[in-house]
Amino acid sequence: MEKLIDRKLIPAFAIILKEDDHEAEKYSGKISDLFNKYGVQNSIKRKLTQADCKLIQESNLDFIIVYGWRTLIDPKLNEFLKLGIIAAHHSLLPKYRGFAPVQWAIINGDTETGVTLFQINAGEIDSGKIIAQQKIPIQFEDYGWSVDDKATKCSINLYLDFFENYKKNTVSIREQDEKEATYTCKRIPEDGKINWHQTSLQIYNLIRALAHPYPGAFCFYEDNCYFIMKSSLGENNNKTFAGRIPGRIYKILTDGIEVICGEGTIHLQLWENKFNNSVSVPSEIVKSLGSTLK
Repeated sequence: MEKLIDRKLIPAFAIILKEDDHEAEKYSGKISDLFNKYGVQNSIKRKLTQADCKLIQESNLDFIIVYGWRTLIDPKLNEFLKLGIIAAHHSLLPKYRGFAPVQWAIINGDTETGVTLFQINAGEIDSGKIIAQQKIPIQFEDYGWSVDDKATKCSINLYLDFFENYKKNTVSIREQDEKEATYTCKRIPEDGKINWHQTSLQIYNLIRALAHPYPGAFCFYEDNCYFIMKSSLGENNNKTFAGRIPGRIYKILTDGIEVICGEGTIHLQLWENKFNNSVSVPSEIVKSLGSTLK
């Protein structure tokens, strides 16, 4: 919104997402302050009300844009808009329709994702016509937050290009290829529990997908729950273990611990105990090679 306002593209009104109570970082108030500065009518809420829908219907707008909204929007509103409801989705649609597309792409070990600008329609979720797309590389060292940062910058560029094309009446729209569609399910915090029987690569991908500010991949040690903030494949990852106990500590290092997985090893470098809000190097806590993470 700052980038649009910098270009004198001031919205007619705005409805701002209210964060969930458990979310530590709050942005809705800052966004509202930005709009108030420019005299933009705005409100903060978790879903659209009948009054909001009526406002859209009676406003004679060509389109509305949606970014970061979490609840379904009635596609019937498209009837009152020349170009409809336009949203940004952090995947290369029709791939990864649904929830947490960036996290799922990293968990699956993808090397590429992207952002799609598309029209919200009455069909399946994220199945509307595509306006524009841009690819984003996922590096092996990327975490969820770094890919999301790339996607945010990419989304800004796509929206700015859309506004330029709209002014020139050169917006192009195409259907999605349904044969290429894939879907994701909603993730909950409990899905972050590490299964040490998985490969080191699978565990590494889970950790980097879910690390702060997301719910986190976690494990248990001596009845305490630890959320992994940083990791890498272990230096002994390629060794063949004839005797293997997944979750058993293989090495205690100055910068963490090396843990045996179902295949390979992983180096845990930083973790957080959220019960006492402490961040530490795991080797400060784990002192025995007889220890097993659960």
